[in-house]
Amino acid sequence: MAESAIGVGLIGCGTVGGGVAKLLREQADLYAQRIGRPIVLRRLLDKEKDRVIQSGLADANIVTDDVDSFFDTPDMQVVIELAGGTGAASVFVRRALEAGKHIVTANKALLAEQGPELFALARKHNASIAFEASCGGGIPCVTALMFGLMANRIDALYGILNGTCNYILTEMTGKGKTYDKALADAQELGYAEADPTLDVTGGDTAHKIAILASLAFGVKITGDQVPAWGVDKLDLKDLNFGAELGYDIKLLAIAERQQDAGTVSVGVEPCFIHKSELLAQVGGAFNALSVYGHAVGHTLYYGAGAGQMPTASAVVADLMNIAAGWYPKAFESMRLTPDLHEPAKLADPDSLQSRYYLRINAMDQPGVIAQATAALGDKGISLSAVLQHETNAGSYVPVVIVTHKASRGDLLEAVKRIESMDAIEGPPVIIRIVDLPD
Repeated sequence: MAESAIGVGLIGCGTVGGGVAKLLREQADLYAQRIGRPIVLRRLLDKEKDRVIQSGLADANIVTDDVDSFFDTPDMQVVIELAGGTGAASVFVRRALEAGKHIVTANKALLAEQGPELFALARKHNASIAFEASCGGGIPCVTALMFGLMANRIDALYGILNGTCNYILTEMTGKGKTYDKALADAQELGYAEADPTLDVTGGDTAHKIAILASLAFGVKITGDQVPAWGVDKLDLKDLNFGAELGYDIKLLAIAERQQDAGTVSVGVEPCFIHKSELLAQVGGAFNALSVYGHAVGHTLYYGAGAGQMPTASAVVADLMNIAAGWYPKAFESMRLTPDLHEPAKLADPDSLQSRYYLRINAMDQPGVIAQATAALGDKGISLSAVLQHETNAGSYVPVVIVTHKASRGDLLEAVKRIESMDAIEGPPVIIRIVDLPD
């Protein structure tokens, strides 16, 4: 080879780490040919040392459960962090950066919470952080935003960024499963964790859109600034009503630029989108990100957003880009990461305009619907559709109302008034309807 080998340390040999070790072993010749130098796994740190050795994924002599031994390894220029979380992983990443080692990570929680200070630390020590695998598994959406779409002002992002939730929603809409049944099936298939809370409440997706929106808009956004509602409270009857109206349901990560106001909005929530939209066709555990640039228009990135080998693919691609030398140079010289940007000026969520699906359980008696629509009308909210199935008189029946564009704040005030009516049973259901740009 024209250049000496680049040494790698791997922290964490679980599902994704095992995939990385496998790729580095099986494709060593291909990678060396592509970047002009061999990549050598010099040390692997995992608290389950014996399990890793028995797996045969790495030579026993390079596997350790001793942190100091790992960091004392000579000729180790890159550290791949796949331990996850924001505790020990943060300590490991900081230690590696302070030693001038480049970082490759898939850790969206760490970057969403501590990204700006970690990027700044990397810059201070002439290192870099590559993180393609953190937001879309094997989908190269980070690379697209940082480099491929550099000539564009990005105006909006709409993403399906959690395979667990997308699988659950696909099963509910396609097979009529309840949320609980779809979740149980996702866990049995390995799409959902035993404790799926972070996924189904939208927290995982919030971490990802915080990272992507920071890159897209050139601002600093952290995960705790992203309001998130998950899929865990959805009722199958609302998905069925939505389907009657021509919509599919997706857990959408949304980031939009309000050009005139100089603000951006970010959020995660289940949304109805028209069945004809490309995002509505993304089923199962797949992910997708729609990006709207002022020059290029609409681009769509689709693929496996999780899983061992797709995520390992993104990790190793980052490693190769570092080894080839171009990524550290770009990290150093270009103003791409949020440590170099001002905090985002976030729009008030209640001021944002959208259409909405509203379901109320109303007593089937004269005047009730008129009172509900009057509450909406008093806030300046007009209706585009009303749906009510025939039922026995005198009982509570579901009534679906679709609004024209309205601010969330006005809608919530109107809904509060509707909920207080004696003829309304239980809290109304509100689902945003997203009309994607042309």
